[in-house]
Amino acid sequence: MVTLKGNSIYLRALEPSDLEYLYAIENNESIWEVSNTQTPYSRFLIRQYLENAHQDIYEAKQLRLVICRNQDTEAIGLIDLFDFDPRNNRAGVGILIQNSRR
Repeated sequence: MVTLKGNSIYLRALEPSDLEYLYAIENNESIWEVSNTQTPYSRFLIRQYLENAHQDIYEAKQLRLVICRNQDTEAIGLIDLFDFDPRNNRAGVGILIQNSRR
């Protein structure tokens, strides 16, 4: 993978160890309004999502990366490319900054 790294943050692929972080974010009702979520997600469903996160953006039509701090590698958010449409050169972008591991 090409390293996506800046001065203070970097982006990385999802890992199985991100389960609890994703669970907390996906079930945070305060952000459902902007995420098109209307119901909670179980750990089982998030685990299944993580097991399929290796799919190519052309196959899954989406890509989710974890935003981490360089100084301590802690996850501070997510960036999503969704509704990927290579034919029309389009994708939606969602960015969430939320450090819920503390």
